[in-house]
Amino acid sequence: MIVIIGAGAHGLSLAYHLKKKGLKDVTIIEMKRIGYGSSSRNAARFRYHFYSEENVNYALKAIPYLISQSKVLFLNSIIYRTGYLWILRNEKQISAFKKLDSFWKSKGVGGRFLDCKEFHYLNVDTLCYYAPQDGAFHHDYILYSYFIEIKDVYKVIYDKVTEILTRNGKVKGVKTESGKTIEADMVVITAGAWSGEILQKLNYPSYIEPEKKEIFITEPLKYFIKPLIIDNEIYFSQTLKGEIIGGNESKTQRGFLPFTNSISEMSKFITSLKELVKDIQGIGILRGWSGYYEMTPDHSHIMGFSESWPEGLYIDAGYSGHGMMFAPYSGKIMADLIADNKKDPMLSIFSPDRFTKNKLLSENLVI
Repeated sequence: MIVIIGAGAHGLSLAYHLKKKGLKDVTIIEMKRIGYGSSSRNAARFRYHFYSEENVNYALKAIPYLISQSKVLFLNSIIYRTGYLWILRNEKQISAFKKLDSFWKSKGVGGRFLDCKEFHYLNVDTLCYYAPQDGAFHHDYILYSYFIEIKDVYKVIYDKVTEILTRNGKVKGVKTESGKTIEADMVVITAGAWSGEILQKLNYPSYIEPEKKEIFITEPLKYFIKPLIIDNEIYFSQTLKGEIIGGNESKTQRGFLPFTNSISEMSKFITSLKELVKDIQGIGILRGWSGYYEMTPDHSHIMGFSESWPEGLYIDAGYSGHGMMFAPYSGKIMADLIADNKKDPMLSIFSPDRFTKNKLLSENLVI
């Protein structure tokens, strides 16, 4: 029996790929609802352009797989390449991006430097960096396609896991808040920002902390902003419907803060947006939501298992703001490991053991 904790994109992707391999004895435990965490609380973008070579290499495999999944899943996730556009405000940023551009070119995903005036709607006079390979997709359609595929095959229990049971160095099952005991010889933690809590109950370092983020959507305008634009204080793009979607780049408090939107964050976003984009002075906020980045010390995900953990305990979490785009590929890698004991080379790079072995990654390009 395999128990998957968490029915977000990573848990459902794993379940989908296990089903494709013919495994039948799988139970998913979700504390609230499908996609309750970050899987339904994100901006639904994908990118190749990371700071660390490890994350770029991962994206080079994960993004094509995301695109291929969109062609075979039940719901159309409408993937489209919009590009990412960084506004470079000073010589330090320009110098940093020149080095990154050289690195990205060596990986086949180089962009180009442009005068920001070429984007006529921007009220800024400086240099921009444009990465045309990046884009957007409809995350809910990925999530619910996976759910549609597995819901009649695997049991989904709506409860909260309070304890992972072990004996003689092996996983034996889980206990839930309602008092149920579910026997299992494999347990996979895919609980996003809550994954750290589960590890702490086993007296293991969590390495994962929730960081609250807020996103806002304006009333719709004529579609004119194609790329995702990243400035020092703000990031935003436009939906095909014409709404401007984005948030503030400032760091927020760690911890399980309420899923609310604050007036101060909304005011900061709309003020920055009106200063940066021409001719939108009368625009208003239509709606917003908040969610958690599941942050790790090196801003990169944790997958696989630890040599110090009980046999049969696995994890796929800690994506630090880039989990949705990686979920399809990560589910495939994890299914290969669990079903076939096939160990992708990426597993050693993103292993939880990297924290104790001082092999942290250097990922500084978090949006």
